[in-house]
Amino acid sequence: MCLIIPFPVTRFTPGDVACWSRLAEDKVRRGLWQPHRRVSSRDNDSFLVSFPDAERPVFKFERDRSGTYRLSFNDRRGWHPIGVGATAEECLAVWDQPRRRDAAAS
Repeated sequence: MCLIIPFPVTRFTPGDVACWSRLAEDKVRRGLWQPHRRVSSRDNDSFLVSFPDAERPVFKFERDRSGTYRLSFNDRRGWHPIGVGATAEECLAVWDQPRRRDAAAS
C-alpha cells in the first residue's frame, strides 16, 4: 500500500521558489536587497525582504491557505498589497512591468 501525503496548499511549490529566486537573486546580487528570509506557518508561507539600510522587512511575498499569492509593501504604517495572483508568476508580474515615466514624475 502506498501512502500519499498531500502537499499543503499554504506552502510554496518548488516552481514558486524557483520563480522567486530568479527575481530575488538578481536584486541581492546588485545590492538592492538583503538576502530574503523565509517564514512558514500553518496559515501561510512567506519570503520577507529588507533593503540594505533597513532593519524591518519592506516586501513580503506569501501564499495563503486558499493558495492565493500576495505581494505586499511595508511603508512603516503597515502592509499594503501591490500584487495578487493565482500563481507566483502572476503575482510577481508587477516587477516585470516597465515603469511609466509620467507615473514616476507624479
